[in-house]
Amino acid sequence: MQLSPQLWQQIIAATQSQPTWHERLSRWYHTQSNATIHLVILREPYLSRILSGQKRIESRFAHDRRPPFGRVAVGDILLLKRAGGPLAGLALATEVISRPLSAGEIHEIRRAYEPDLAIDDPDFWSAHATDRYVTLIWINDVWPLPPLPLPRRDQRGWVIVQR
Repeated sequence: MQLSPQLWQQIIAATQSQPTWHERLSRWYHTQSNATIHLVILREPYLSRILSGQKRIESRFAHDRRPPFGRVAVGDILLLKRAGGPLAGLALATEVISRPLSAGEIHEIRRAYEPDLAIDDPDFWSAHATDRYVTLIWINDVWPLPPLPLPRRDQRGWVIVQR
């Protein structure tokens, strides 16, 4: 997926008051950075929890090796988008684990990371009990954006942004 030059200019302009993000995005846009940018689609309450700092790890469980599995690295940029809505923020990947899950391992993940995952849906863990892959992404440097429209036509929850 590619973002329009107009949208990029809006995103970069929205970071004028945050020099670190402004420089990070400008460098990527002008191909001076090897970071990958990921469009992350989030439902509530998880988006708000990331923006407030309550949720410090984004998780993706899957039956197959779809992105973000094996595609996110430390230093990558996450564009946070409200499901069915606009772009809402930015975050930086500071640690990443992508690996296959063995039987029962999801309980270990829950025990080790539940507070930072900020998952309170009582059905979440049982719904993912048979998933075979997990990606955990520690997020930092979260910066809210003003609502920036980004129409999408597909149902993917994670998209890698191309230059």
